[in-house]
Amino acid sequence: MFSTFFILCLGLLAVTRPSESQRRGGGGGGGGGPRVVTQPEHFEAEAGSSITLPCDIKNVGRRSVFWFKGDAPDGRELLMQMKSVKGTFTVPRQYQEIIDSGKLNTEGSNLIINNLEASDQDTYTCSVAWARQAVTHTLTVHGAEPAPPVYLTTIPSDGQIAVGEGLPASLSCVASGSIPATVTWYKEGNPGVITVGNVFNLFETTREDTGRYLCLADNGVSEPVTFYFDLAVEFVEVQAPVTEVVASGEDMMAQLSCYVSGFPEPQIAWYSASGPVMEDDRHQIFSQENTHYLQISQMTAADLGEYQCYGYNDKSRDHATISVSAAPGPVTVLGVSPAPSGNNRYVVSWEVNSLSPVSFYYVALKEGDSDATTSSSVPGSSVPYDGRTLYRASTEFDAVPGQTYDIMIKAVAEEYQPGPDQREPYVFYAPYAQAVASGYSESGPRPVYTESAVRTSSPDQSIDSEDAWKWWKVTMTLMSRLPQVARMMQ
Repeated sequence: MFSTFFILCLGLLAVTRPSESQRRGGGGGGGGGPRVVTQPEHFEAEAGSSITLPCDIKNVGRRSVFWFKGDAPDGRELLMQMKSVKGTFTVPRQYQEIIDSGKLNTEGSNLIINNLEASDQDTYTCSVAWARQAVTHTLTVHGAEPAPPVYLTTIPSDGQIAVGEGLPASLSCVASGSIPATVTWYKEGNPGVITVGNVFNLFETTREDTGRYLCLADNGVSEPVTFYFDLAVEFVEVQAPVTEVVASGEDMMAQLSCYVSGFPEPQIAWYSASGPVMEDDRHQIFSQENTHYLQISQMTAADLGEYQCYGYNDKSRDHATISVSAAPGPVTVLGVSPAPSGNNRYVVSWEVNSLSPVSFYYVALKEGDSDATTSSSVPGSSVPYDGRTLYRASTEFDAVPGQTYDIMIKAVAEEYQPGPDQREPYVFYAPYAQAVASGYSESGPRPVYTESAVRTSSPDQSIDSEDAWKWWKVTMTLMSRLPQVARMMQ
C-alpha cells in the first residue's frame, strides 16, 4: 500500500505546472534531462475501436512515466505507470491485471485504450516523474450510447430526520433506472457496510444512532449515485439523587432536586398532585448547570405528597418522582402538674409542630443519678390543636417524692417518621407529699410545675446536661422498635 501511495505522489509531482515546462521549450531539466517532445492533440474514435495516445520522451533515463485520466490535477485518476529500464519501458505488477483485462495496454511510453466506450471520453495526461514534463491529449468517442442513469427517490426528500429515543426511524432510498441498481448503506465515521436494500430501518433508536448516513446506488455501468441523510435522535434523561425528601416541622421547608440531560437541551417543569408548580413567595425554582431545584418554604400539610421533575424537548420526555413526607419538629414540654388521682402521680404535657399527623410519642424518664430508665409510647392525634400544624398531648407517670426526673419526648409522624430530639432534657423535681398537700386542696386548682420553678425549688438536684444526653442516647436504641410499638398500639 505504501508503494502505491509513493508512486501516486511521484506522478502528481510530475504533472505539476506542465504549462511552465512547455513554455521553456520542453527542455525542463536541461543538460540532457528528460523532455516530452509530443505535442498535445485532440483524438476522435468510434465506440468499440482502439486508440493509441502518444507520449514520446527524450532522455527519460531511469524515471517513471505516468498516464492520468481527467483534467483537474487534484481529481485525476492514475491509469498506468511505466518504468524505463535500459531504454525499455516495463509495467509494474500492480497494473498487470488491467492489461490482462484487455482494456488498457502500452507501446513503449504510449497508452493504448481498447473497446472504447462513452465513459472513455476525457482528457489524458502523460507525465515524467520529478521532471515537470507533461503532455495532455483530449479524446472524443463517437457512436457510444451513454450509460443509463440511476435515479433516486428519497424519504424524507431533504434527508433530515429527527426522532425520539426508543422510537423507530426509517430511511428510504429507492433506486430506479433501465438497469437495476443495488443500494448500499454506510454511516459516516464507521467502516464497513451497514445494510443493503432500498430501506434502512431502525426499530428502536438510541442516542448512539445519531449521525450522517450515506445511501449509494450502483448499477455496475453508470457512475454510482449517492445521497446523505442526517439522523438526530433526541433524548431526555431525568434523575433524582434523592427520591424521598422529609420536610421538618421545625423549619417548615423542603428542597427537591433533579439532574436533567438531553439533546437538544430540554425544558424543565415541576408538577405536584394539584398541577404545575409556579414560582411564588413560597416556591422558588432555580438551576445550577444541569441540576434543577424546587424549594418550598412555609409549608403546610397540603404541600406533602409526590412531585415530578419533568424534562422535555420536541421528540422526547422523561421525569423523576420525588416523594415529600414530613417529620415532626422537636417537642417542647409545657410543664408537669399533679394528676387528679394524687398518690404521687403527675401529668406531663407537651406540644410539637408537625406537617403531618402524629402517630405516637416516645416518652423516656430517667430517675435521678441512676441508670434506670422508664419508657412508654403515647398515642398521637390526626387533628392539630390549632387546626394547622400544632399538636398537643400529655401522659401520667409515677414519681418518688424528693426525686429528680429527666424527661425526653420524641414525636413520630405517620409512616414512622421520627422528629428530632429535644434540645435538652426537661428536669422535674417531685416535691414531698406534705409540701404538695399544703400547696392545694382536693377541690382547688392544682399547681403546674414548670422547669424554672422545679430548678428553683431543688437547686441541688439539677442534672448536668451532658450526662442527660448520654442516657438519652442510650435509650434511643429502643427507637429501632418503633414500627413494632406502633403496631402494638393499633
